[in-house]
Amino acid sequence: MRFRFAHATHPDGGTAVELCLLQLARQAGDGPSQRRPNLGFVYLTDVLAPQAEAILALLKLRTGVANWVGASAAAVCATGAEYVDEPALAIMLGRFAPGSFNVFSGTQRPPAPGTRTDRSEVAASTALVHADPDAPELPELIVDMAQKVDSGRLFGGLASGREPRLTVADRVLRGGLSGAVFAASVPIVSRVTQGCHPLPGSRRHTITGCGANRVDTLDDERAVDVLLRETGLVEPAVAPGTGPRPTEGRAREAHKVLKALGRQGLIFAGIEPGRGAAAEPRRPGEQYLVRPVVAIDASSGTVAIGAPVERGYSLRFCSRDETAARKDLTRICSEIRDELHERSEQQRRPVQARGAVYVSCIGRGTHLFGEPHEELRLIARQLGDVPLVGFYADGEISGRSLYGYTGVLTVFC
Repeated sequence: MRFRFAHATHPDGGTAVELCLLQLARQAGDGPSQRRPNLGFVYLTDVLAPQAEAILALLKLRTGVANWVGASAAAVCATGAEYVDEPALAIMLGRFAPGSFNVFSGTQRPPAPGTRTDRSEVAASTALVHADPDAPELPELIVDMAQKVDSGRLFGGLASGREPRLTVADRVLRGGLSGAVFAASVPIVSRVTQGCHPLPGSRRHTITGCGANRVDTLDDERAVDVLLRETGLVEPAVAPGTGPRPTEGRAREAHKVLKALGRQGLIFAGIEPGRGAAAEPRRPGEQYLVRPVVAIDASSGTVAIGAPVERGYSLRFCSRDETAARKDLTRICSEIRDELHERSEQQRRPVQARGAVYVSCIGRGTHLFGEPHEELRLIARQLGDVPLVGFYADGEISGRSLYGYTGVLTVFC
């Protein structure tokens, strides 16, 4: 049975709720729509954040649903639509088997590892996680939460927008992590789109010298020389028979390249931790954590990126643009369709999408796809009229990693 969903814009939170309730009421009469929901998803723009407690109380009262999860954000989205810089609300109502989900927060602990439901299924298989971007040691908190679910995989994102940045877990919260843990009996398909592709002619390099978020050498070569060569925007530092170029000229070239990269969207590095026993297994398209190149220093030959690095990590310079974003978003939608088909074949009965949550980066949307709503319309064209709600985050969560500039699409089926 399909989940019910609704979205509306209005400066008064109570009116926005009522507009959503009208949409939900119409869907309640549809045969495929889910009745007697027991878990609500709510995403509201930061303009409505000061009214969050009143909105949540009204939603509980009018829907009869006691359990809610969600977050505030700079923008929210629903099937085929996004709301940016306006007071808006997106909600979805789903029904899950009793005991198959647990809302958690700093005051509500998730089921302990190894806990079983009344049906003898793993009680904590995966989790939808919302987080305060200002929470101390956030990457470590995410890894710790991933260790509390049997699959080791999370999905979700960080609240965004103006203060107060809030999350919802049966009540309105600030700080830490919150969300819902789902049992193994809840079928979920989740994929990450990073919207990037390797620069033409680039290759994977090993970080051989570094410090904090600074890359000094790649394969024992100055990192800045590798970057400038692989962009193709300047000639190599050493031309045959000429010797090294002067530092001053090299600095001017580096500055020119950095500006050009910013205009063209070629300012990212895909990093992959070393493949030790503790390395996290990743699906295709998730192997690299894509982080921005934030500075280059021609004098020292270093490249600074927006993430800590260590010796032995792999790095590959990437391009991020509209074409790559469209192609990669189409890819994950295709993978989700294929997995639903495979499950249908295995179970010998139709397996369909009941509802979806999409968490995208605040740097995507119109900024990346060229026009309003296009990111959500592309998903709708690929997946069909699937009930979907979500938000634009200050960081996206998938597996046990905190991503940036990505989209995390999760389907309940």
